[in-house]
Amino acid sequence: MFDYTLKYRTLVAYIGGDIDHANAPQIKLSLDNLIKTESFDNFVIDLSAVTFMDSSAVGLIMGRYKLLKSMGKSVSFSKPSSVADKVLKVSGLYTIINKI
Repeated sequence: MFDYTLKYRTLVAYIGGDIDHANAPQIKLSLDNLIKTESFDNFVIDLSAVTFMDSSAVGLIMGRYKLLKSMGKSVSFSKPSSVADKVLKVSGLYTIINKI
């Protein structure tokens, strides 16, 4: 599942289901297209509906984080599921991306 909203210069990307080797490339493409076409200042990754994440998800998020930071955009996580929260903690992503 992938969806997004744009409100008050904040772009929220909703990602759900499994984020793994099989579907990470499609999610990456969707996120990159969104980042390139929308006008925003803040980017929020909502992971509330994630049911599984592996290292492909970590790489996907890191790549988007680097891209967004190079563009001068802020990045944060919103409402990670318990599954996503565990992977984000173990991977150390919370040390560079805030949870709101």
